[in-house]
Order: sequence, then C-alpha cells, then structure tokens
Amino acid sequence: MATLQAVIFDYGGVLRGDEGEIFAAVDRGFGLPRGTLWSAYHDIPEYRLSRRGEIDPATFRAGVRQNVIAVAGDDARADSALAALDQAMGALPPIEPEMRALVVRLRAAGRVKLGLLSNANSGFSERLRARGITGLFDDVVVSADVGLAKPDPEVFRLAARRLGVEPAACLMIDDQSQHVESARGVGLHVHHFAHARRADLLTLLDSEGVLG
Repeated sequence: MATLQAVIFDYGGVLRGDEGEIFAAVDRGFGLPRGTLWSAYHDIPEYRLSRRGEIDPATFRAGVRQNVIAVAGDDARADSALAALDQAMGALPPIEPEMRALVVRLRAAGRVKLGLLSNANSGFSERLRARGITGLFDDVVVSADVGLAKPDPEVFRLAARRLGVEPAACLMIDDQSQHVESARGVGLHVHHFAHARRADLLTLLDSEGVLG
C-alpha cells in the first residue's frame, strides 16, 4: 500500500453497530422472511433518491412501509415491525465504544486525516453534529448533502478531494461489498469491515504504522 494519508469510515455498520443483524432480528421477531426489512429499506428506488437528497425522509419512509406491507400482508404487522426496528436502532450508541476508541487513537497519533462518508438522507448531518460525531473527523460527507451516494465512484473521489488527499493514499472502510468494490475501482485502498472481525482492521492499521 502507498503511504497512507487518510482513513475514511462508513457510518452505519462500521462506526455504528451491526445493523444487518438488527434488521434480521426484527424479521425473526415478526415472522418475516430474513432480509425483508433490509430489502425494504435498501432495495427500493426511494433509497437511492433519498440518499441523493432528491426526496425527503417522509417520502422515503412511505416507500419503505409499502414494501414491508407487501410482505407482511397487513398494515398493522408492518407498522409494528417498523416501530420495533426504530426502537432497536435507536438503542444503539452513536458510535460503538471500540470504534470510538479507534478513531480517538488515530486522531491522537496524527499520522492520517480522518473522514466519514455515509449514505444518509436529508437532516443526517445535523444529527451527527448533535451526537458529537462530526468533531471527531477532519471532514464528513453525507450523501444527501452532496447529491452523490455510494457506490457511485464520484462520491469516493469527492471524499478524498475534500480531505486534500489523492485516492491512492486513502483507505476506505465499509461493510457493504458493492461500496468496497467501487472504492477499489477508483484507486482507494479498501477494507471490508465486519464487527466480528474488528481485530483485522486493527491489524491492518497497525501494519501501516498509523496507530501511533
């Protein structure tokens, strides 16, 4: 790897908890096929539109709800499952303690710039600031704010450019394989993250000499 100058973190599923398992747990709790809720959020046209800031959160939520209803079979079951998912997601800490410690350690070492790149809808930047997350990073890119969403290659180039670093000197950490492959395709170094394999990320960063 070329000399590393920046580390860019995804938010949901990396800095925040294992969202895939939370979605799956709620599916089980309501007798829905595994993947129902994840697909209802991520595999609908409204997802891309919301993450590019082209529709508001309420319109996105309506699209999600209709997709859950189509599988659940009735409004009440769908609404209960979505409410349970909201509660489970809301109970997660803004950043997993171990990941917060890692970001703080990287910042203290001062050997790389730190970025955050998240696919999220309008208003998410304000929530990150309110949760005290924005100040941990040199730059934060929220997709709805810039009109570009992963896996669009341009959003990775933008994140590197805003940090003042060439893509080849950036490491992108993401839990979604399509995002990892897109970032790799535009020259970033990548790490396909899983909370169960967090030690692998620490090993990588230590081998690059950026942990101090």
